[in-house]
Amino acid sequence: MSNAGKYRCPVCKKPLTKREFERALKIHEAQEKHFEHKEREFADKVKRFDAEKKRIKKDARESERARTRRIVGGKVKEIGKLKDRIKMLQRGKTPQEGGPEFELKLVKQLRAEFDGDDVQHKGQAGDVLHIVKEGGNVAGVIIYECKWTPSISGSHIRQTAQAKMSRHAQFAVLVTSGTRRGFSGLDEESGVVIVAPAGVLPMAGLLRNHLLEMFRAGIEKKRRTKIANQLLKFIKSPEFKNPIEEVVRTAESLKDGVEEEYRWHVNDWKKRLTAYARIRWDSFSVQENLRRVLRGETPKQMTQPREKPALPAHID
Repeated sequence: MSNAGKYRCPVCKKPLTKREFERALKIHEAQEKHFEHKEREFADKVKRFDAEKKRIKKDARESERARTRRIVGGKVKEIGKLKDRIKMLQRGKTPQEGGPEFELKLVKQLRAEFDGDDVQHKGQAGDVLHIVKEGGNVAGVIIYECKWTPSISGSHIRQTAQAKMSRHAQFAVLVTSGTRRGFSGLDEESGVVIVAPAGVLPMAGLLRNHLLEMFRAGIEKKRRTKIANQLLKFIKSPEFKNPIEEVVRTAESLKDGVEEEYRWHVNDWKKRLTAYARIRWDSFSVQENLRRVLRGETPKQMTQPREKPALPAHID
């Protein structure tokens, strides 16, 4: 029996012998597998492309958010500095005058905190000299320079280091309201301890205790200075930095809380003064209309004065 016409090409439908059909079928199946493989590859590429597109969009959003946070953070710092400057100008002070003003405040704080020591202020533009004493004897000297400026200046660090040499001090502390990259309340540079105002008293206590320990151990004065310089290497360690920076952060947080509470009280006082003024005016209106009725006149609507009561000048 003839096989003519029984086998046809799976592609073009041309009549084939059995041998030709089997060969064509294998080629066709191989082509189908190849096409299926290519389709899978293409589908995988589409998926990877979509995933990569999503990742790029996500990275772009996160990058933009980070950029926005940096910009906003910088603006918040600038606003804080401007607020501080405005407050100083309202008190009739410039940033250049703020340092000496804080030096006077620091002198009072050091004298109150370390009653037995000799704390001296060397003039309007001078530094603060802290002579640590033990039983009337000098255990060591700490020098403080106070600067009220937006940034930490290299010239201020050099000035403090020079004051350390000229005063023969074991420690020199630059107390600054300024900031710089990586500074969070405590740092050390060129033998100078750099500290934010909120951390100066805890730092003074640490340095003072170190001087007293060396004095009690009977270490001679020259060696005390060398040991003090070695101690400065550990100022940047977590054991020193973390507690001081925590003090600074807590003090700043409490300061913000006090300022917010102050604003709330001022607003509340203004509301109460306005309410009291309204009560007085309403009472006056009632009495005035009663008098008009008694005189046979028609009561009338009284217009309340527009002036609002003001807080005392030292509060508002």
